[in-house]
Amino acid sequence: MNNIKKTISYHDFSNNVKKLDAPFDIYKFDCQSMIPINEAFKLREVLLTMPFKKRTCDLYSFSQSSDFYRISNKNKPIEVQQLLEVLVQIKQKISTYLGQKFNNSISVSCSKYDIGDYLLCHDDRVDDRRVAFIYYLNYDWLSEWGGSLDIYSVDKHYNANSILQNIVPEFNAFLFFPVGNFTYHQVSENISKFPRITINGWFHCDNFAWSKHIQNKELTMSLKHIFLPIKVPKKDTHFTKRSIEKTYFERNFRKYIKEGFNTDGYGVCGQFFNSVALDGLSSALFSNNLKWEIKGPLNKMHYKVLNMNNLPEVIFNLVNMLRTEHMIQFFKDCTGLDFIGVNVEVQRWHGGHYMVSGGNDGYKNMHVFRVYIFFSHCIGTMNTDGEDDLYYVFEEHNAFYPKFKCTPQNNTMLLVNRFSNMEVYTKYCRKIDGHSWTVVVANYMIKDMFNCKIKLEKMHKL
Repeated sequence: MNNIKKTISYHDFSNNVKKLDAPFDIYKFDCQSMIPINEAFKLREVLLTMPFKKRTCDLYSFSQSSDFYRISNKNKPIEVQQLLEVLVQIKQKISTYLGQKFNNSISVSCSKYDIGDYLLCHDDRVDDRRVAFIYYLNYDWLSEWGGSLDIYSVDKHYNANSILQNIVPEFNAFLFFPVGNFTYHQVSENISKFPRITINGWFHCDNFAWSKHIQNKELTMSLKHIFLPIKVPKKDTHFTKRSIEKTYFERNFRKYIKEGFNTDGYGVCGQFFNSVALDGLSSALFSNNLKWEIKGPLNKMHYKVLNMNNLPEVIFNLVNMLRTEHMIQFFKDCTGLDFIGVNVEVQRWHGGHYMVSGGNDGYKNMHVFRVYIFFSHCIGTMNTDGEDDLYYVFEEHNAFYPKFKCTPQNNTMLLVNRFSNMEVYTKYCRKIDGHSWTVVVANYMIKDMFNCKIKLEKMHKL
């Protein structure tokens, strides 16, 4: 990078900065005034020869280099060293331009998003981060390839509401924005065969740049959504008996399920519905006439649900079956637990959907018994041995490894003893895989635990 311009006047810098139309302040600096196009290409080629480490969790999947400042000059390419000199100059100009005071710290590394990689909605509010920056090194990038920087609006509870802008990577462009209370953004999934290459990081400050007291509202299960068991005479349980495989009505089989459930904390029951019932339920659940609603907020989750007050008859009968005393007794036989009520949700999942960790299932610090009944309808094939297909993850707080994971499989019922110290999340469903499924989720309130929680809530209100 012999032709780079390591210094630039404030006048030239400000003339090359454009404020973008977005819900929060985002600026684009055209780097050609400091880094010529040919030098940017050289930098890109050098970066691709550096070692990357794959980083994955519930929030992201991408590869990242070591922090440039943590790499010794001996192992640091000259092009990267020269870039850091340019970055210091840009930092000084941004400080003046925004009227912000930074300390001496800069966090900077290279991120590589290969096909299927992503970074879900977040706000960057961590420690002393003051201004975030992204330097794009992708040429001729098309919007249909994904990999855009998506900017979110905010609702009245300080949560991400909807995507208002998609910023497509532009070669040799430098984006920066002050980290604030509502700076929600994501990197959308790269669905191309080309890697998305950026240099990104933060300029830091000595004081918090955002208000610590402004926190988004936590999601909690509302008592009004708990339904008491429906009393149905045994002679009127025809829907249940006509739909469920006969094996599940055998006492010894329920005892077998109970033994496994009490040992492992979960149980997987295949072929739950008979073929006739499964055909009818699948036709109803995958009908194009269903009106699905987005479930958010998007910084916590993104999937679709049915309005429980307007269900087609077949789905209504399924939901009501899960609320009957007959089915509650069935689950009591399978677990040894006693229940007083249930909450049911019909969910639709496909590419782009997720639920991140952090108690976002609405049952934080609550002990409930959860039932998942899966109906799969996939373009791609789910592989029970494939790590990428293990969408449902259950882990105890502060544990290094999940307690168990689950793959959605057609006509399979998953029983989970969801303890109060358990974290539950659903991994991002990649668009490139073509997976989709519908799942009926029922949360049964455990009698002793729920009564205890109600008493504690009353005591706190006194």
